[in-house]
Formats: sequence, structure tokens, C-alpha cells
Amino acid sequence: MQREIIFDRTKEIIEKIFGAISDFSNQISANDIKKWDSLNHVILIQELEKEFGMNFDLFEIIEIKDVGGIIDYIYSKTGE
Repeated sequence: MQREIIFDRTKEIIEKIFGAISDFSNQISANDIKKWDSLNHVILIQELEKEFGMNFDLFEIIEIKDVGGIIDYIYSKTGE
């Protein structure tokens, strides 16, 4: 799967959970989004797993720091 597709789908999911983000980029992190708390983080992971048909590894997901990290992780599991 191409990174652009992963980015677009991830953006849709994040904005569905947290609302529209005007300056959405790979550098956006939980620190930048007020509604991104622990409960919404779990919801985000569940939605991403459903969308991409995969399971996040707990120890690997802890290392993810921003949207770019999420996209890299998904790409590593589903990429070409």
C-alpha cells in the first residue's frame, strides 16, 4: 500500500476521532491535539487496526511519537 493512501486514510480516522485539524502533517502528535487522551488513543488504534486489517504490537506502538511514526509503522506492515 502506498504511503499517500495510508496518510489519507489515517488523517480521515484521526479527524473522525479528534475533529478537523487545519495544519495536519506527519509531525502532529498527541501533544498537539487536546482531545488525544488515553481513551481516544485506544479508539484510534482500534480504528487503524480495522481500517488496515492489522494488529499493532504493544511494544512497537510505544515507540511511535507522531502521525509520521504511525504511517511508517502501518507501511512497514502493509507496504509494498
